Amino acid sequence: MNAIKTTICLFLVISFQSCLDLRTCSEDLAGKYICDKNPKAENYLQINEDGSFMHYYNENGKSFEDKGTWKKSDNGYCEIELSNWKNFNELGENYEEFGNGILWISGKNLNIGPDGESSTSFKKSKN
Repeated sequence: MNAIKTTICLFLVISFQSCLDLRTCSEDLAGKYICDKNPKAENYLQINEDGSFMHYYNENGKSFEDKGTWKKSDNGYCEIELSNWKNFNELGENYEEFGNGILWISGKNLNIGPDGESSTSFKKSKN
């Protein structure tokens, strides 16, 4: 009987935790964020305090730049919304262009997906 109660309690705790957004949602988002997925590329996102951003990607002498605006989401989730987002992170010069983009905030990282840090995440630079 104790094993059943323990299993049920464990199941409830795991289920409850999966419903919570346990990410650290930084208020200080301005700065330079670097994606080091491709060691041959320079890939960074500059988030400015004035609500603008610039995404820069350079590989093998080919440069791509994307500019737009950002705002912290007011939907209760730990994310920022970007206008005019081009995702250079995964395909480089064969990038995907989105009308708007969402990056999930997790401590000093900005993640492409809600599942947490990946090779395409941006990490806040110390500079």
